[in-house]
Amino acid sequence: MASSPWRRVSLSFTPRGSSDFRDMRRNWSLPVIVTLVILLSGCLDVRVAFSGDEDTIRVLVLEGIKTLEIEDARGAEEATVETHGPGTVIVNGKVEPLPLRFSPDDELIRLNGRPYRGEVEVHWSERGLLVVDELPLEDYLVGIINYEISTKWPEEAVKTQAVVARTYALYRKYKDPDALYHVEGSVIGQVYRGVHTEDDLALKAVSECRGEVLSYDGKLALTVYHSNAGGMTDSAKDVWSRDYPYLKSVSSPFDKDYPRYEWEFTLQASSFKRILNASSLEVGEPVSVSITERTPAGRAKRLVIRDASGAKVEMTGEELRKTVGYDALRSTKFKVLSRKGVFRFTGKGSGHGVGLSQWGAKGMAEKGHSYREILEHYYPGTVLIKAY
Repeated sequence: MASSPWRRVSLSFTPRGSSDFRDMRRNWSLPVIVTLVILLSGCLDVRVAFSGDEDTIRVLVLEGIKTLEIEDARGAEEATVETHGPGTVIVNGKVEPLPLRFSPDDELIRLNGRPYRGEVEVHWSERGLLVVDELPLEDYLVGIINYEISTKWPEEAVKTQAVVARTYALYRKYKDPDALYHVEGSVIGQVYRGVHTEDDLALKAVSECRGEVLSYDGKLALTVYHSNAGGMTDSAKDVWSRDYPYLKSVSSPFDKDYPRYEWEFTLQASSFKRILNASSLEVGEPVSVSITERTPAGRAKRLVIRDASGAKVEMTGEELRKTVGYDALRSTKFKVLSRKGVFRFTGKGSGHGVGLSQWGAKGMAEKGHSYREILEHYYPGTVLIKAY
């Protein structure tokens, strides 16, 4: 019998995260919010002995799908992969066990019409197929730049993003090297959707800082980042109750240049109740939201929601964002007023507020600061080193 053009692979990977994490992440919609899970899971330090060679990275690019169309795979120009049963799929009409690995016939392989670099693995999960792209780290970085920021920004800002994203990816990889995937290709990790947004400016910026990562005390730094700090970042200790010496509160004065620096969101009390109850929070229609503790940078750290009967729910500001929606409450740097059954949230910035502010980096670069100076500002005490 002729051998299949794809390869069956024998792996002992375990999908990252518990079922609770999978349920929790469904409504998350801002870059690297997933770092909260890292912070709460122990293993604060990632010490690495670099080999001197470029790393590869395993990226979850598709999840929970029932059918996958693969084109330009080596030995099979077109393959249709459909879910069949636990641990099996139908490939072009034939039942095959998972996982399967597909290599590109030339430079790129297409998944549901979208081109990707590297080799692709298909795995089974209860929710559908998991598709993991394994590719060289530097190629991955070129692919994410225009999803995370824009190459229309100053080159020093783009190089800043490249270093931060490279460090973050390697931190994730070496924290759990045998995981099914190291980072997600969605806003939960770092947005990567293939080669569509690659351009010469992204390639140039990534190449000029090739292999550079941030370290602290001989270990990879956890280089979390967000869109806009609203004028000042916060420490990891104040936001997530875990202390990292280099994730401290620093000023971010250029955040105000962000077009949506200030934002507003209104919520009817009846809708507020439904949202809370859907998250298993037992409370009637809220009549007040009281912020009981703020971080040094002004973010809502803890708050209390009360209904007319006096019942109350206590939670953190980040828990409220998760419950209401990250697109609605763009940050925890907000104030809230209630009037006639309507809650009005007014805030500044976007994201969790720890580490690099991307818009702050853009402003610093426009004022002539180098990527090294930007990194030193947002991750004080870290050292820029060559991993390869």
